[in-house]
Amino acid sequence: MHRKVIRKSPLPDIPSPCTGVCSMDMQNEYCVGCFRTRLEIGGWMHMSNDEKLAVIKELRGRRKEHKNQA
Repeated sequence: MHRKVIRKSPLPDIPSPCTGVCSMDMQNEYCVGCFRTRLEIGGWMHMSNDEKLAVIKELRGRRKEHKNQA
């Protein structure tokens, strides 16, 4: 009996969390739309999916912090 080998293709690229509201909060040094820093925004296309996921985890905390400041 032959087994068919199923190869998993790499995961598709994680899309940018950009919301189209591009305005930097100079006090916190991140975008008030997506909550990424300038370095994270500029480097997004060059990041691995693991790096992108790490940034997304950071964004959750930044959003919560921003909500608590408002």
